[in-house]
Amino acid sequence: MKKIKNILVLILVTSICFTSCDDYLDVNDSIDNPNLSELNPNQLIVGAQSRSAETYTNRVNRIGNWMGVAWSGNYLAFNDAYGPESRYQFSTTFYNDVWDNLYRFTSNFATIENYEDGRNWNNQKAAAKILKTFYFQYIVDLYGDAPYTEAFQGSDFLFPTYDDAQDIYIDLINTLDEAIALINSGTDLEPFGSSDITFNGDMDKWLAFANTVKLRLLVRLILKAETDSELLTFVNSKFTDLNTATFIDEDVVINPGYTNSDDRQNPFWEVYGANPVGVLTNQGRQTGPSLFAFNLLTNSNDERLNRIWKTNPDSGVFAGTPQNGNGNSAAIGDGILKGPDADLPIMLSSESYFLQAEAIQRGYLNGNAQSMFNMGIQSSYDFLGAGDASSYISDNDTDIDLGFNGGNPLRAILTQKWIALTSVSGAELWIEYNRTGYPSNLPLPENSTDTNIPLRLLYPASEYSGNSNNVINQTRSDAFTSKIFWDVN
Repeated sequence: MKKIKNILVLILVTSICFTSCDDYLDVNDSIDNPNLSELNPNQLIVGAQSRSAETYTNRVNRIGNWMGVAWSGNYLAFNDAYGPESRYQFSTTFYNDVWDNLYRFTSNFATIENYEDGRNWNNQKAAAKILKTFYFQYIVDLYGDAPYTEAFQGSDFLFPTYDDAQDIYIDLINTLDEAIALINSGTDLEPFGSSDITFNGDMDKWLAFANTVKLRLLVRLILKAETDSELLTFVNSKFTDLNTATFIDEDVVINPGYTNSDDRQNPFWEVYGANPVGVLTNQGRQTGPSLFAFNLLTNSNDERLNRIWKTNPDSGVFAGTPQNGNGNSAAIGDGILKGPDADLPIMLSSESYFLQAEAIQRGYLNGNAQSMFNMGIQSSYDFLGAGDASSYISDNDTDIDLGFNGGNPLRAILTQKWIALTSVSGAELWIEYNRTGYPSNLPLPENSTDTNIPLRLLYPASEYSGNSNNVINQTRSDAFTSKIFWDVN
């Protein structure tokens, strides 16, 4: 909690810079804002880390948990809980803030990348490249083609053209290589630790994070690459680098000094927990497990059930509900809602282990896939405070959905990753289901007339009003039929 006052002031400064911009893609306006030009990379990166993570945990996470069928609603207490989500009301205004804010807040990372004052800011620039890649990946994974090459260029490109999604992915991977090179280069670096609310300036951890984000991007490409020889050559070459790499083995979290007071709480707690005097939020009170998620954990005697979810404090109910169904549900548990001053996770170590397990199982990395699989489950138990996972692993070892020796290791790896990332990295649930089809048999909301879970978000209204000559025209049906480029199912 050191330097909380100074850190929060820096976040406020960058927040003012951001919110003074009228447009989301003021990427452009943000870079030209005179307030930003007065801030050096140490000052810029505090707010950039904090604001991006807030959008990630409260909006990207939320839509992913819903479309990935982990969350449902407390329908008897809230008559139309998650109504637009329940009915798949996709439009140019449905979660349009995901696009708007991811662009707006990643613009500061681009500003740091391009900052020059004669001093050596390579560590800060490396961190900015890693975080810009981490968040921009979701622009591609949720929308497909997007402004990229001409984005973040100030007034030079007021109406940026759209880049091909696969080309963006390749550039993001190359950007991570640039970040790795910066970390490994030079001396006489500007101090970073006190301004780094992720790793406190530990560049070995930033290096492991870069490798893990790179692994995620490459794993996402595998199935597409196996249908495209040129892409496969690229993917294989990048995996070669990763065979000697280190990956994260602890949860990646941020904390600028969260505390139990107005506007200073952990952002996820602020939305789904309680206000500073203990009054539960309506958003938290209406959020519960889907029947699918609840049953998956209940039927396997998974100790994580009572940490991801808890008895609803209003109704006393501990159960799941079908999406767009009926009934009372459980509430978000103490393993997820850890307190108003808790660290905010952006990437769990369990995801790192499951990514390694999949890459090894598919033949792209060296190692023991089952060992990584088991470590992923135990890491998930550790994060949630669920204890020792060894009995659970042993008892479910031959279950086709949950056990490595159940006949389909990839199915088990991806299902276990889905469980581990519930309520924390919800977008991964949705994206990975569309990429792989696992967990199998995810249900549609009750009474849905659609034939499949949506594949993407639609471009937002801000694009049609501010970049109309370049945005791709879409209708609601595109959300269900227009696949992201890596989706070859």
